[in-house]
Amino acid sequence: MWLTLTVLFLCIKKVIKTSKTCIPSLDHLIGGGLPAGAIFVVEEDLLGNYSRILTKYYLAEGIVCNHALFIASADDDPQEILKELPQPCTSPPDSEITKITENMDKMKIAWRYEGLSQVESSFGNNTCFGHHFDLSKHIDVDKIKNNDISYCYVDFTESNVEGFRNCLYSNLLLRIKEIIKDYENSKSKDKNILRICIQSLGSPIWMSIDCEEASLDHYGQDLIKFMYCLRILLRDKNATAFVTVPSHLFEDEHLMKRVLYSVDNSVKLESFTGSSKETNPVYKDYHGLFHITKLSAVYCMVPYVPPSLDLAFKLKRKKFVIEKLHLPPELQESSEREQDDITSTAYACGGFKKKDIDF
Repeated sequence: MWLTLTVLFLCIKKVIKTSKTCIPSLDHLIGGGLPAGAIFVVEEDLLGNYSRILTKYYLAEGIVCNHALFIASADDDPQEILKELPQPCTSPPDSEITKITENMDKMKIAWRYEGLSQVESSFGNNTCFGHHFDLSKHIDVDKIKNNDISYCYVDFTESNVEGFRNCLYSNLLLRIKEIIKDYENSKSKDKNILRICIQSLGSPIWMSIDCEEASLDHYGQDLIKFMYCLRILLRDKNATAFVTVPSHLFEDEHLMKRVLYSVDNSVKLESFTGSSKETNPVYKDYHGLFHITKLSAVYCMVPYVPPSLDLAFKLKRKKFVIEKLHLPPELQESSEREQDDITSTAYACGGFKKKDIDF
């Protein structure tokens, strides 16, 4: 019976378009990219620096692939978000430097570790889909202007959407509905996929009570309702949504759990900046922890399971990398370690000194 259902499912399954986040390690962890109609949520770090980098990757891939973009924000000017997007490159950044470093590590590795299997830290480096980007260089401004880009600087204007106390959510929802409708009705031959990017949804700006009949008591309800409405708008559409949320600012710890019910994939960035982990030698090679909070089975029978859930991220000069968190072996012997070994050997062999004997 299960075999029959599987064959039937494969026969009626339609071709699904996917959009890359353009971070190979992240695309690998979520199963290859974002399928059409999916919502991807990033819970921002405390300062929001690393979540903005993920946003730049998502938008840069849309620019290179000539995808239509819709950028919305209530905190910053959406046009400013497009500045300093990473420039695409033909090969992965720092690939040559990585090979040289690996060769040097093989030469100096201790003999007792030669028989151990190597730990695969990074993910998706050998992928042939999507593009590689260099964070040290920026896309040409003229190339950005040639794309179909729409902006929405969310403000306090009255709307006729019922059910929302905060007009910011209703205004943005109406704007997204118009963009999707215009995109679906367009007769452009280059029409591929629409990328919707919402930055810092639910930030303190969205908590303002300047709107008529808005209050903080209804803030959480409006946020949850907005995500459910967004899910309905995107379902069966050639569009994906990339939303960053400052969940660390929410007083209600259950609010984010309810928001995640209406999304497909979500991750959380935990930066070490300003915390005790910043000086912890265990995390000296990383800039924060990377948590996968939700993985869904979109247009498939079972969800993709990543090889590991113990993840950490680091920002290099040219790229953002997500790796498997592990403790590397100690490759060098310190003078203090050698002194401890000599002392312990002396005591084990009965080599006590005269000053150590106390009667």
